[in-house]
This record gives sequence, C-alpha cells and structure tokens, in this order.
Amino acid sequence: LVALEAVKWLAGQRYPGQRALWTFDSRDLTGERHAVRARPQCASCGDPGLVRERTRRPVAFESRPKSRTDGGGHRVLPPEQVLDAYRHLVSPLTGVVTELRRDTRGPALFASYRSGPNTALGRRGAERLRTALRSENGGKGVTPIQAEVGALCEALERHSGHYDGDEERVRASFRSLGGKAVHPDTCQLFHERQFADRARGNAAHGPFQFVAEPFDEDAELDWTPVWSLTRGEHRLFPAALLYFGAPGPPSVLADSNGNAAGGTLEDAALQGMLEVVERDAVALWWYNRTRQPAVDLDAPGDPWVAELREAYAGLGRELWVLDVTSDLGIPVYTAISRQAGGPREAIMLGFGAHLDPAVALRRALTELNQMVPAILDGWDGGDDPDAVRWLRDATVATEPYLLPAPECAAPAADVSSPDLLADLALVRGRLEDAGLEVFVLDQTRPDIGLPVVKVIVPGLRGFWGRFAPGRLYDVPVRLGRLTEPHGYDDLNPRRIFL
Repeated sequence: LVALEAVKWLAGQRYPGQRALWTFDSRDLTGERHAVRARPQCASCGDPGLVRERTRRPVAFESRPKSRTDGGGHRVLPPEQVLDAYRHLVSPLTGVVTELRRDTRGPALFASYRSGPNTALGRRGAERLRTALRSENGGKGVTPIQAEVGALCEALERHSGHYDGDEERVRASFRSLGGKAVHPDTCQLFHERQFADRARGNAAHGPFQFVAEPFDEDAELDWTPVWSLTRGEHRLFPAALLYFGAPGPPSVLADSNGNAAGGTLEDAALQGMLEVVERDAVALWWYNRTRQPAVDLDAPGDPWVAELREAYAGLGRELWVLDVTSDLGIPVYTAISRQAGGPREAIMLGFGAHLDPAVALRRALTELNQMVPAILDGWDGGDDPDAVRWLRDATVATEPYLLPAPECAAPAADVSSPDLLADLALVRGRLEDAGLEVFVLDQTRPDIGLPVVKVIVPGLRGFWGRFAPGRLYDVPVRLGRLTEPHGYDDLNPRRIFL
C-alpha cells in the first residue's frame, strides 16, 4: 500500500486522502485516516501576524438569532453542526484533541464526555493533579451530543488559550504604562495575609488554590491589549494572566475563569460572561457560608429533571438545588448531592448560570452529573488535598450552608431574548451597573477556527480562594444575607476544588 501511494504521487495523481496521515492495522487489515491541517499563522508558510492583527481589532458583536433554546443553552448553531465542523481536530496522532469518549462510570442519563488532559493546569498543576477531578477536559449536557460537543469545545478552548509566541505584546513595567494598564491584583484578588502565608498555604492546598508572589509594579514584563467593551478602547493586561504558559513573573497566574468557546464569537462571549458571573456568585455564598433558599425542582415541570431525581434516588443519593444568585440578578444555581446512609456523605456540587432560569438549573444539574461518576467509581480526592479533606470529612452537619434556608426561592423570570446580541447587552449592562468594567480578548486561533474568548471583569471573584477586600465582603451585606461583613478569619476555610 505504501508503494502504491508513492507511485500515485509520482504519477501526479492528487486526492484529499493524501492530505492526511494513514495508519494500517495488520491484524484486521483496516486503515484509519488522521487529518493534517495547515497553520495559516505559520512563520514559514503563512502569515505570522494573524493573531496579532486579531488582537488589535476592536471586539464587535453582531445580531445572532438563536436556533435553539433548549436545556443545552441558547445557541445559534445546533451541536451536530459544530461537531461536524471540528471533528477533524480529534486524533490521537495528529489532533489538537486526542480523544472524545463517553464517561461510562455513571448512568446513561448522566450524559458526559471526556476529551483528554486538561492543559489549563500547566506543568505545575499537571504534575500535582494527575488524578484530580479536573485533570481532564469534559463536556456535559442533557443529551449525549450536547456533552460530546461540550467536551470537544472545552479542549479546543484550552488549546486556544495557550501561549504560542505570536501574540501581541509590549514590554514595560506597570508603573511606566500609567493608566493604559490594568493592575493584576484587581483580577487575582489575593489578600495581603495570603501573600504573607503563601509558603504554608501553597503546601496545604492544590494548584487551583496557588497564591502568587506579590506583584512588582517596577518589574518589566509582557503586556497584551484587551478590548474594553465598557470604554470602547484597548487596555493592557499581563500576557501571563491571559495565556497559559506565557513567560512572566511568578506574581501573575493564568487560569481558565472566563475562557469560553462557542459556535460564534457572540456565543463564546456570552458563555464567558455567564461563567464569571456564576463563579462570583458561588464565591459569595461559599466563603461566607450563608444559607440560601432551595429551588423548587417540581416547579419547572421538566420531565428530564424528574427522571434525574429518580436516577439519584436509585443511587442512594439525595439531590437538591440552592439559589445563590448575586446582586447582579442573573440566575445562578448550585446543585448538591450527598450519599444517604453510608459511612461518608461524599457530597458533590455543580454550578450553572443563565438568563433563562430553566437553563441555569439544567446547567447546574448536568455539571453535577459530570462530578458524581467519579464518586461512583471510588474516587477519594486523588492527589488534590482539598478534595481529599472534603470527601473524608464534610457532611451537611459540619457544612450547614449546604442545606437550604427555610424559605423556598421565588421563581426567577426568564429575561433572555431571541438574539444573542441582546443577551450580551443585558449581561454587560448588569455588570456595568454594578460599577464593573467588562473586557473581552479574542483568542480564536487561525488553524482551529472555533471562536474562543477570555472574558475578564476585574473585581469579580473566581470561586477559588481569593480573599482580597471587595465584593466578597460587601455584597452579602447589601443583599441582607449578613448584618455586617465577615472578617478574613471568618471566611470558609474549605476551598472549592472543582
């Protein structure tokens, strides 16, 4: 066969199959095609300025009427179309994504997929978290196709967020840039006491909770322009805050908060905005340990939710959902499940946010469905010390904030619209009304094509342990959850390990 293909080539015969790597299995005489793609941004055979040009452009959104508004979210493109468009990027030999496989550890109703190593962890995280819950990329959904596409998009999102060296950068110190630069402390939000105690804290917790060194405002480093939707101009962020693996000082760390992919730029940006809103709301609840009202799971009249409750009961697990919506007024829910009557409760959580509360509920439940199969498979926290302590010790008696408040949550209104452009304007308006500035970095890679963004809203919390003054202390009081702000020592000592 190899000789035959060589003869075809020498004879001038050309066909699409030659633009691929082929493997031949001598056991069953079958062949498999592995796509090979060109890199338009290649410095040798393409235009190495493509990524820089994209970054320099203003981020502009267009009208995007939705084609679907089901439990997988409000999307412009159906999942089947997205899978067909990017399936060629999956291959164990030539692919950006090494695999797409269903997670078979849970019931079939737990539609979830896995798609290879989570490269957002970086080398430090990958070395320390080989068996952590988030050591792989994953996708969730109400249907298998939703989960499969979600897993594919998450892997491509993480790949697109990696530093390649062709990104737009300027070398300078923060102090020399003046008002053009955004201080990384407004995004990383470490408390002074965390800096002072970083050696002990970093040894006690997993890489997700890693505390950076204090930022030196006179040190020179690379900065990348990011478009401010609020101001209509570019401002500069440390490149090492934006891209996984970018060179930079140990005072700046990239994470996946706000990174999102979608069928269109608008789809990706909306998902990124909803993620930063979700994680901020979860942090406000979790670290202040306030009791939140339950969501009435009978109210939506959703047969899938009813079937899911039966599935959890069949596993001997209780299931409930809390409304942790913040001052931004965008529905955010936490789905919680614990083992009933066993030696340990093995409590797991899932989070979801959306302008449509029915979608927010399904997102929280499908994320929980991603997490629980690991418990069913005997996972005990692996090499994540925060997860180990949680699964070993946490119960609803020791963590009463996991239980619903006596009152039930009032039904939330669906404020979504038929067009993603209007949804983006609504979420952006809620953030800006709260005094927050909204940034979007287009991380789409020319050789991948899937729209990917990083949304940054300085001042919003991720749900990892970041305890600087700000919303974490002030908003619960404004919402009436606390009569006065908690002190640093009053915050939840347990860290979210998801």
